[in-house]
Amino acid sequence: MSITGSSRSGFGRSYSAWQVNEAWRARRREMAQTYRDQSTMAQSALAGAWSSQIEGSASLAAQAAITRIKAATQAVAKTAADLKI
Repeated sequence: MSITGSSRSGFGRSYSAWQVNEAWRARRREMAQTYRDQSTMAQSALAGAWSSQIEGSASLAAQAAITRIKAATQAVAKTAADLKI
C-alpha cells in the first residue's frame, strides 16, 4: 500500500491523512520486521562462526597434545634403548 501524499490536487485519487499515516505505519512495521529477520540471520551466522572457531581451536590443541605425547614416547623409547646397550 504505497501512498505518497494527501494532496487533493491532480487527477489521481486523494487520500485522507489517516490513510497516509496508516500506510506509513504499515511501511514502518515492514521495515522493523526486515530488521529483525536480518539481525536473526546475522546472529545465527556469528554463532556458527564462533562455534566453528571453538571447534577448530580444540582440534588444534588436541593435535598439538598428541604430537607432544608421541615425541615424549619416542624420547622414552630411545632412552630405554640406549640404556640396554
